[in-house]
Amino acid sequence: MKSIHIYSLLSLLIAFSCSALAATENQYDNFHTYKDTDYQQAYRPKFHFTSKKNWINDPNGMLYYDGEYHLFFQHNPLGTGWGNMAWGHAVSKDMVHWEQLPHAITPYGSGYIFSGTGVVDHNNSLGKQVKNTKTLVLMYSYALDTRPNFGALTPPKETAYYQGIAYSTDRGRTFELLNDGAPIIPFQGRDVDPKGTQRDPKLFWHQESQKWVTLLWLGESSGGKIRVFSSDNLVDWEFETDMTRKWAHECFDLLKLPILNADGSMPDEVQYKWLMYDGSFDYEIGHFDGKNFKAEQKVKNHKLGHWNAAQTFNNSPDGRAVIIGWLKNSDFWRYKMPFTEQLSFPATLELRKVGNEILLYRWPVKEISSLYTQSWKLNSAKTLMQANSFLKKISPECFDMTLSISAKENFSLIIRGSILSYNHSKNQLNFISQKNQIKKLDWDKLRPEAQKNRKNWQLRPDQFTFSNVKNTSANIGMRILVDRGSFEIFFNQGQQVLTHSEISDLNNKNIQFKGESSIISSLTIHEIKSSWE
Repeated sequence: MKSIHIYSLLSLLIAFSCSALAATENQYDNFHTYKDTDYQQAYRPKFHFTSKKNWINDPNGMLYYDGEYHLFFQHNPLGTGWGNMAWGHAVSKDMVHWEQLPHAITPYGSGYIFSGTGVVDHNNSLGKQVKNTKTLVLMYSYALDTRPNFGALTPPKETAYYQGIAYSTDRGRTFELLNDGAPIIPFQGRDVDPKGTQRDPKLFWHQESQKWVTLLWLGESSGGKIRVFSSDNLVDWEFETDMTRKWAHECFDLLKLPILNADGSMPDEVQYKWLMYDGSFDYEIGHFDGKNFKAEQKVKNHKLGHWNAAQTFNNSPDGRAVIIGWLKNSDFWRYKMPFTEQLSFPATLELRKVGNEILLYRWPVKEISSLYTQSWKLNSAKTLMQANSFLKKISPECFDMTLSISAKENFSLIIRGSILSYNHSKNQLNFISQKNQIKKLDWDKLRPEAQKNRKNWQLRPDQFTFSNVKNTSANIGMRILVDRGSFEIFFNQGQQVLTHSEISDLNNKNIQFKGESSIISSLTIHEIKSSWE
């Protein structure tokens, strides 16, 4: 089989045209201008990651090395709107307190840097290791755009993506483009995707085959194709196979996880399965042999709310799989903030055997406790009225709430005007934010025929539903993280999770229950301080 890097003349010509510019300074290498921006803005999230300034979206290249978690992300170094895609960079020792570093990869030639993944080159496959410091390798999608003012515009209808590599030999403090940014996986042609949007490589080490593996999404018009490659040296890549998943849409991840018991405990005999999911959090569970993925149950979805393009950390030190996603649709720019968009709080990712199914679970990482300040707890069962008397005495701005409630009828939990309501007859929890309640009033005024008109859809409110609420317990259990720009609600130990962007009313810190006969079995609230302090 021929090495794939020799058969695409187009990709090589693209690389040669831009290689002279790859190592030169440019307008995007501007992190020195960030030093005048701090984290003290009134609407800055306290414990969700945001860039010091400017736009961010997909998390990229997440990996752990030498005591540090590295978080890269899609970033516009020049403004608060999408464009000029580069890779921003931050490091943390605990996934809670982050230090933003200079941009890792910036646009070069006539293209910009789309999503990808990062690995620790544990066996020096690339041959760049310096002494005992392992090389950090980032594989990214390079998007050619020859239009004037490229990067400041929406993506072109047609382009030519290839996959490149950047690497660091100094623990991620600086990165170099491999071969001046030339392709290591070239443009795959328009026969698989006429638009040419082949991107978002998932790179990882496959222990069983002792090879590096890359999954490449072949674009919106490919019919759900995912192309699999393998390599011994991270440079020469061999085509292995094409997988087709009709649900497939960008930003793939593939990892191996143990199957836990339904309560999250480790069984006496541990089995492992592979989890494959995309940016919309459709997922399959099965077996991967280094070339093919065989699903062992039907595709499911774990997305609820404003969530996209999540990744897990490669090389995690303690066996945990920790996931971070783009908590999209944040409106910080409306409040004249120097930054736009945020990321979800890090969460452990688990597979659990529930009955005859294997299900996906998420739960906030334990390191969140380092941000706790004052805490409040109900020490015995209370009525909703008694709980309200307790809640009137506290007014935390940002907090982590854990709640168990015996629901005898409908009830509501109101947090700053946003409503989480339980429908007893339907066995459902419904969430609608304060902002979307206002939109709902405008939406309800429209006639049915007007509601069907797409131009009116900006008025349509987002309402989110947790189904089969009492399927495993007599009580309803949930955990709610509230920050200045978001709600994250984890139901039933994380079997369903809602991530929702919502800018807080700084003057409204009210928490209140509505209902009559339901009983609060337990309630704990931890106030959260800023992770930037």
